[in-house]
Amino acid sequence: MRTQHTLPCTGPLRASVILLHGYAADAAVHRADGVAFVGEGTEVVMPDAPGHGGRGDGRLAAIASLDDERRRAAILDLARQWAAELPDLALHCRQRGAQRVGVVGISMGGFAALASLAQPCPFDAVAAVLAAPELVDPRTVAPGHPPLLLGLAGKDRAVPPEPGRRFARDYGAELHEYAESEHFMRGEDWLDLWGRVRAFLLRHLGG
Repeated sequence: MRTQHTLPCTGPLRASVILLHGYAADAAVHRADGVAFVGEGTEVVMPDAPGHGGRGDGRLAAIASLDDERRRAAILDLARQWAAELPDLALHCRQRGAQRVGVVGISMGGFAALASLAQPCPFDAVAAVLAAPELVDPRTVAPGHPPLLLGLAGKDRAVPPEPGRRFARDYGAELHEYAESEHFMRGEDWLDLWGRVRAFLLRHLGG
């Protein structure tokens, strides 16, 4: 079974965008979203998280049976495991010809993307959507390097926005917050945010 999906670029490969899905989803869920990042020389790589999709091993069913506190801890542990895999994934993209590599993470994938900011960060640009810096040790990051975009929802109860706001301010990140959206964002807010993520990647990865 496939554990990674790739949307190929047109022309010679110059940049890779690694798109990380949320909890209980899989790589294929964001295929339509990933298309927005594909371009001349830019591919999109969508891996399955540990325990998800083609890497399913029964963990999700076990996590679903936990109480709220233990379930949250287990999801964070999955994000931590995924973050540990990202340097190798970025390296593989570079070995195939990508000169620049970015990562975009959604919800659990966003937690993993933020964790990758620890130096030396393997990415040239990082975007995290509906995520918080719980896996980030501030002592290990270099504010502003690499460039970071954070997308938050003002009414998000699953991932309250205040920790993300503080981190964005301290890091010097590009911050976009949608006051009326919850964790499952309003359609118009999602489209606006995704367009801003695309513009951010174009600025920092080229395309």
